[in-house]
Amino acid sequence: MDLKELFTGKKKLVGLDIGSSSLKLAEIVSTSNGYVLNRFRQMPIPQGVIVDGIVENASALSAAVKELFHNSGCRGKGIVTSLSGGSVIVKKVTLAQMEEKDLRDLIRDEAGKYLPFDNMDDVNYDFQILGDNEYNPSPKVCRQNTR
Repeated sequence: MDLKELFTGKKKLVGLDIGSSSLKLAEIVSTSNGYVLNRFRQMPIPQGVIVDGIVENASALSAAVKELFHNSGCRGKGIVTSLSGGSVIVKKVTLAQMEEKDLRDLIRDEAGKYLPFDNMDDVNYDFQILGDNEYNPSPKVCRQNTR
């Protein structure tokens, strides 16, 4: 994904990184000369909140994120973040061409067949249409699942 796509209709973008031991927040501003880092804040996560990459205390993590935003001076309502590690599964699949709503329903219904999780209620999923294939009229889809 191009950074320009994230800025559609916006002048500022806030990124949040939740690491194993600290939170990092960066605010980027779009200017006529390019992108400028406007703010950067970092704070430690209390010990025991994230253990071996798993959130053990969601309320403490939420409080820490709120504190970081409050202290940063950022006023944006939305943030950009990403996930990595063993909790993320990315799979490319080729599916028949269909409306996006139908595609979303199909992926939701099919996800349980391919994911190693007992409870699909704990799984968040999304997808990105990667584009047409000149040799196959079915679009390629990148499915992303997290737990």
